[in-house]
Amino acid sequence: MALSRCHLCWDCPGRGWSNCRRRNWRDLVAELLKICRFPRCRNDFRRWVGGFWLGRPRDCFAATHSSARGTSSSTTAARLDARTHNGSPAAMEQNEMLVQDKMTTVILGGTVVTGRSAQAPLPSHDVWLSGEKIVAIAPSGERSVPAECDVVDARHAIVMPGLIDSHRHLWQTTLRGMCSDMIAPEYRHQLREALVPFFRPQDVYAATLAGALELIDCGITTVLDWVHILNSPEHADASVAALQASGMRAVFAHSAPNDTDAPLWWSNSDRKHPSDVRRLRKKLSDDEALVTMAFAARAPQLVQREVRVHDWHLARELGLRIATDGGIGGGLWGGRTYPIRLLQQDDLLWPGTVYIHCNNLAPDEYDLIAGTGGHISISPCAEMFVGFGMPATQNALSHGTRPALSTDSVIFVAGDMFGTMRSTLSSLRGMLGYEATLADKGVEPWDITTADILEMATARGAAALGLSDRTGTLEVGKSADIVLLNTRSVRLSPLNNPLSTIVLLATPADVETVLIAGKIVKKNGVLTNFDLNAVIDGVTKSRDWLVAKGGSQLGPAVKRRLADSGFDHLTITD
Repeated sequence: MALSRCHLCWDCPGRGWSNCRRRNWRDLVAELLKICRFPRCRNDFRRWVGGFWLGRPRDCFAATHSSARGTSSSTTAARLDARTHNGSPAAMEQNEMLVQDKMTTVILGGTVVTGRSAQAPLPSHDVWLSGEKIVAIAPSGERSVPAECDVVDARHAIVMPGLIDSHRHLWQTTLRGMCSDMIAPEYRHQLREALVPFFRPQDVYAATLAGALELIDCGITTVLDWVHILNSPEHADASVAALQASGMRAVFAHSAPNDTDAPLWWSNSDRKHPSDVRRLRKKLSDDEALVTMAFAARAPQLVQREVRVHDWHLARELGLRIATDGGIGGGLWGGRTYPIRLLQQDDLLWPGTVYIHCNNLAPDEYDLIAGTGGHISISPCAEMFVGFGMPATQNALSHGTRPALSTDSVIFVAGDMFGTMRSTLSSLRGMLGYEATLADKGVEPWDITTADILEMATARGAAALGLSDRTGTLEVGKSADIVLLNTRSVRLSPLNNPLSTIVLLATPADVETVLIAGKIVKKNGVLTNFDLNAVIDGVTKSRDWLVAKGGSQLGPAVKRRLADSGFDHLTITD
């Protein structure tokens, strides 16, 4: 049909709505802007047309021409806002984007947990995507679905932000479960120093790819991969290649080698950060890409003062965020080392730095982190298992820092964030209960709730990695890093509290669908685009080769634990 008059004009004789809504929306908008008789309509059309396109022509008409008809602009605006995106302040922005952007995917009818502070879950809502971006979150059914738009049925699902693992060693996937009954020094000296020097670049690739796909399978869409297996430039390239091949959002954090000289790198080291970091920075120069880069600095107490100063300033020169690991305030086998005070001596406490673990810092060190804009990443499961002590959750919170969560390594514990969230809240409440018991008091009502823990596993992780502008919450304009949990199961039904369901009840088995940057990478419970048998075979063959080459170098505690677990019955091939 030829559109001779804008039906939004109050004297349009035909109304023509049923026909107009089927026209190509770009052509329609362009034509309406040209022919509408009212200047105010032309000037304000982009602001108000969202109501028109969402299927409410009369509201849009009344709002657009309120001045011509003498209607109170505040009244009409309030009426439109009340019917647009559930009264959200983001309504106008969403409506503009709905018109400007072509819808590519809609996630229909889910219980949406945006992850935004103080925003309650939104039952029966749709999430609209245009390419890799979220362009609207609106009550279900408010607008018709274009024929070319892909549809994800979320009527029996929680729609939530992708989880963020703020510290992981993906190259250790090959060694899964080998040190679950060992303390940290046994792992470092009897396994890592013995076996890891035999890692080839292809072993790094196999482990990193398998580990990244495990993350996606568990609903983790973003990871900081703290890579300390950079025994050669080829090892570094293999790590980056695997992250890029996986399709996940990743921060490649460049650290030091674990080769035959490992003790010289990781104990009172006079060796400066490997210079190959400059080459890698050129390779990963796009800070808007899916795989970006950070500087994985060794813990301050592990290197000499001159090295600390050099490494921190090298990171600044390269424009890289620092994430420092290596037992920051970890176990006390060597006594307290006060790593944050060491950095303070040389004015190295810089905003944005991520301090990993932080279990046994002095009170003033937590204050120093908070006061200088630092972030804390805690790994409660791994920390308690390896003997670091209680997680730093309570200390961080009481000194003004909300920590991000991480899994650390599957050498010790499971690699999913659901278990990490549960252990974070369980250890915190257990500690508070223990302190109350010691004081002969009852526990006060909980200040930290499941909503806070979910924030630590999403938004706080994004903040720690410098990615808050693109991920961590479901908001208009952010990247579509989205997870759907299937609630139509005996594990999660009936759905009564979406937040506690995510934090305390869900498991990786409930992750039905995963999107990263708008692309579906897990669908109907199955990872897409990968031959998983080939991935599993690759990491298994790598494990066999490494044990065959370096098994004789393993320490007695490792050999004993592995023998007790039946590992010595595995067939090891060359």
